[in-house]
Amino acid sequence: MKYRRWAIRFRTQPRMLAAALAGILLLSGGMLVWGSPVTDAERQKKAAEARQEALGADIREMEERRSEAAAGAQRMDGELTSLLVDMSLLESDMEDLQTEIDATDREYQETKESQERQYGIMKKRIQYLYEEGEITYLDILLKSRTIGDVINGTEYFRQMYEYDRNMILNYEETKNRALKQKEQLEEQKSEMEVMNQEYGARKTELQTMIARRRKEVLDFDERLAAARAEAGIMARTVQQKTEEIRVLRAEEERRQAEQRRIARQEALARAEAEQRQASIQESAVGKPAAEYGPGTVVKSTGESAFGRQVADYALQFVGNPYVWGGTSLTNGTDCSGFTQSVYRKFGVSIPRTSAEQAKFGKEIAYEDMEPGDLICYPGHVSMYIGGGRIVHARSAKAGIRVDNDPAYRTIVSIRRPW
Repeated sequence: MKYRRWAIRFRTQPRMLAAALAGILLLSGGMLVWGSPVTDAERQKKAAEARQEALGADIREMEERRSEAAAGAQRMDGELTSLLVDMSLLESDMEDLQTEIDATDREYQETKESQERQYGIMKKRIQYLYEEGEITYLDILLKSRTIGDVINGTEYFRQMYEYDRNMILNYEETKNRALKQKEQLEEQKSEMEVMNQEYGARKTELQTMIARRRKEVLDFDERLAAARAEAGIMARTVQQKTEEIRVLRAEEERRQAEQRRIARQEALARAEAEQRQASIQESAVGKPAAEYGPGTVVKSTGESAFGRQVADYALQFVGNPYVWGGTSLTNGTDCSGFTQSVYRKFGVSIPRTSAEQAKFGKEIAYEDMEPGDLICYPGHVSMYIGGGRIVHARSAKAGIRVDNDPAYRTIVSIRRPW
C-alpha cells in the first residue's frame, strides 16, 4: 500500500518517477548479475539429488530381489530338510526290509535243507521196503500172532509213507512261500533303491540351487553395500551443497541488500531533487508543494504485490499456537495447515500436507524467491516474507513465529502456488 501511495503521488512528476524507475532497474540489474556461483552449486546439488534418487530406486529393487533370493533359499532349505528326513526314513525302511529278506532267505534255506533231509530219509525207507519187501512181510507174519497184527503192520508202513509224502509236500509249500516272499521283498527293495537314487539326485539338485541362491544373496549384499555407500556420499554431497548454497545466498542477499540500499538512496536523492525542483515550479504557479520530505521510507518493488499481501496476512497470526493436525490460524495449526489456511483466504487451494505442497505449483530458484513462496523441507513447510526471513508454524513450543534463515534446514523445494 505504501508503494501504491508513493506511485500515485509521483504521477504528476514524470522526472521523479523516471528517477525511481531507474533505481529499480539498477536494483534488478544488480540481482541478475550476481548468482552464477549459486546456480552452479544448485546444479551440482540437483545432480547429486538425482543420483541419490536413482540409487534409492536401485537399492529398493536390489533389496526386493535379495529378499526373493533369500526366501527362495529358505524354501529350498525347508524342502531339503524334508527330503533328508524322507531319505533317512527310506534308509531305515530299507534296513528293516533287508533284515526281513535275510530272515526269509534263512527260512528258505532251512526249509530246503529240511526238505532234502526228509526226502533222503523217505527214499531210503521206500527203497528198503521195496528191496526187502518179502523179508519184511515174512517178519511181519512170523512175528504176528493174529491176522490183525499182520494188517496193523502193513498199515504202519503205509502211514509212514503217507507221513513222509505229506512232510515233503509241506516243506515244498513252505519253501515256495518263502521264495515268493523273498521275491516280493527283493522287488520292494529294488523300488526303494530307485527312490533312494531319485532322492539323491533331488538332494544334489537342491544343494546346487541353494548354493546358487546364497551366492546371489551375497552378490546382492555386496552390491547393496556399494550402492548404500555411494548413496551416503550423495547425501553428504547434497548436505554440503545445501550449506554452500545457504552461505552463497546469504552473501548474495547481503550484496543485494547493499545494492538495494544504495539504489534506494540514489533514487530517493534524485526524487527529492526532482521534488524540490517541482515544488519551486509549482510555487511559482500557485500549486501546493509535494508532501514527501527527508526520511520517507520507500518499500522495495521487486516482489509481487499479491505475494506481499499473502505474506502480510500470514504475519498477522505470529504468536498463535501450534497444534499438530490443526488448521485454525487463531486456535492452533500445524505447518502445512498454516500455509493452506493462509492461501485459502485468497482463493488459492493448495494440498493439505507438506509433502504434497512440495510438489504443488511452480518450482522457484532460491535467488528468485518472493514473499508468499513456500519453502519446503523434509516434513515441514514455511512461507518466505522477504528480507531473508520466513514465517511458519514451527513447533508446539515455538508456535507461529518469524525466523531469519530460510535455509536453516535442508531445502527440498521452493514452490509458488499461484
